Formats: sequence, C-alpha cells, structure tokens
Amino acid sequence: MRGAESPISIIGFSQDLRCGTGKNSPTLLLWYELKTKTMEREIFYSEHKDKVIIISPIGEMNGVLDHLDRQEFKYKNLLIIGNGFDLNLGLKSTYRDFAESCLFKRMYVKRQKEKRSKNNPTPSLIDYLYGKKFFERWYDIEAALLEYVSRKPDRSFVNNVNEDKEDYRLVCTTLVEYLASLLNPHNHAKLSQIMDSSAAAKVLLKFRGKQNIVYSFNYTPITMIADLVFANLKSEVVKVHGEIEEDSIFKDRLKDNSIILGIETNNLNDIAPGYSFLLKSNNPSYKSTNMAYDLLCTKNVIFFGHSLNQMDFGYFESYFKLLSTNADTRRKLTLITKDENSRVTILDNLRKSGISVRDLFAHTQVDIILTDDIDKEESESNSNFNDLLEKLQDF
Repeated sequence: MRGAESPISIIGFSQDLRCGTGKNSPTLLLWYELKTKTMEREIFYSEHKDKVIIISPIGEMNGVLDHLDRQEFKYKNLLIIGNGFDLNLGLKSTYRDFAESCLFKRMYVKRQKEKRSKNNPTPSLIDYLYGKKFFERWYDIEAALLEYVSRKPDRSFVNNVNEDKEDYRLVCTTLVEYLASLLNPHNHAKLSQIMDSSAAAKVLLKFRGKQNIVYSFNYTPITMIADLVFANLKSEVVKVHGEIEEDSIFKDRLKDNSIILGIETNNLNDIAPGYSFLLKSNNPSYKSTNMAYDLLCTKNVIFFGHSLNQMDFGYFESYFKLLSTNADTRRKLTLITKDENSRVTILDNLRKSGISVRDLFAHTQVDIILTDDIDKEESESNSNFNDLLEKLQDF
C-alpha cells in the first residue's frame, strides 16, 4: 500500500472468502477512490473510471489502517441498538412478552376458527409458534421460524406453504399491533417518567451530534422514543429491519409490511422448498445499508442491548474480524448489556461466530457496561458509563 502517491478515501468494503491467499484466509475487498492508480498490488478496475477495487487478505490490512490513521473518521460515534435498549427503557418488547399477550392468544384462536370453518385440521406455522411458548424459556420467534422450516422436510404437512404464508402475515400484523399498543399516546406521560431515568435515555440525550449515526435493529420507532425523553436526535438513523409506522400508533392503521420479521441463511438448502418468503433479504421492505462501511469509518462504536446473535452477525462480521486482527489505538468498542449473564452470552456469541475474544481484547480497547451495575458507585460499569456520557457530550 505504500505505493499510493496521493491520499485515498474508502468508499465501501465487503468480505469475500473466495479470494484468500490460503485455504482458510478470509479476504477483505476495499473500494478506494484514488487520484492516482499507482499501487504495489494488483488492482481491479470497477465500471467507474476513478474507482478501483483492491483485494487484500485481512491479515495484511495494516497498510490500510496506516492510511486511515492519516484520515479523519466519517463518524465520531456509531450506536447500534437491539431489543435490550427497549427493555432498558421499560418497554415490554421481547418476543416472550408478545407471546404472553392477549393479542397473541387472540391471533391463535382466530386461526383455529378459520381452520375449523374450512374443515382443515392440519397444523400450521401459528400452531408451532403458539406451542413453542410453553416449552421455551427464552422464546424467540425468529429462531422458531428457522427451526420450523429446517425441520419441515421430516414432517407430514410439508405441502402447507400457502397456509403458512397466511399465518406469517397474521403474525407480522399482530406483532405490529402489539408494539403499537406499547407506545399508545395515552401512555406517553407515564412512559416518559419511566424512560427518563434509564441508561438508554441518558445515551440518547447525549447522542445528538451530526457526526453520529444510529443503526436500529428494533421495530419500535427510535425518533419517537427520543422525543419521549426530550432528546433532540439530529443524528442520522437507519432502521435495519424497518419499524412500526406512526399510523399504526396514532391512527390504528396497521401495516404489517413496515417490519422485517424472518430468518436469514446463505444456503437455501437449509430451509424447506417454498419457504424463502421467510428470508429477511427477500422481504420487499429490505433495503441496502452502509453499515459495513460506516463501522470501518467510525471512531467509537457502541452496541446497546444487542446480543450479537448469529442471525444478525453477518452485518458485523468484517468489522469484528478487522478489530481482532489489527491493532488500532484510536478505535473504541463499547458493549452495553444488562448483567453478567448477558455479558457472557455476547462473548460466547462472538466465539460461535469465529471471533477470538482474546485477540479482540488484545487489539482493541473494549469496554463492557452492565446496566444493572451503573448505579453502583464503586463499580467499573458506573465509571465506564460516566466516561462514555462525557465523551459523547464532547461531540
């Protein structure tokens, strides 16, 4: 990389396992915009005259990071929020909460009546989801969906695709209705009081700068939540899996296509034929994001309430591989989670996804903050959280 004769700016990147120098050597593809194309390694020209693609194994990324050392970051802070963020705000938004709700039971009863009227006793998707809640302590609808379509070839009702499509649409509509009920305008005053003292609200209040960006994996509308805690959120917000629309909250006009509920796999052989409609990336509302690029070009990355589960890890894989193999003292990673159990779950999920936790901590400054310990004055979480708020204030 020393052969470049002028500064370069990264305009995108992605991981490609096919181009490694060894059998197990993952490769990072980086798109650069160059004023000169004098490079030491082979380059592949894109369709754009002034852009090239440079292929470099992740283990040889030090030169790239050296270039980044001489550049300003695109963002100072990037916040990624998962369901634990909503829980910290006091919202009962877990799939377990949904499954225990009257709306979920009403949905199930409605489908049973429809089946009886059609003289159709065949079990379908809703039967499976309803039954799972009695046997699963950590109820996860998306995990149940994946299990359902993975096991389906072994079942007697393999030709129930059309029935299951109806079930899926009803589940989405009912979930939107449930989440909208949590944010009912009649409850806003009470919600504001509960949210106001939460760690999530304190982060939102500081996270105002235009050099910040938010990626939300939740279906709840983050801008509305910010308004409830009087946080003037000027940062760019990206809704990765969509969100319930305000019409569903204020006007009772439910829109099941506003959220992206489903599963993800790169191998269609993992699921039964006809069930690719459950893939998130096949959802009509699924949009491209610049998350991979933004993660690389951000100084401080904060995960709040995201377990780094394998279903979503594809979004972060290149970032964590880069952090765990290349030392960069300017970067900081903060993981905010509920307690010791969830801390261990996050680290175990990283290991399951092929990330060396030891190497990650050796190459990058990592802080883990437990929200249960934030109010304990002598705790490390209390100190780290206060430091985080001060740094966010600076920006």
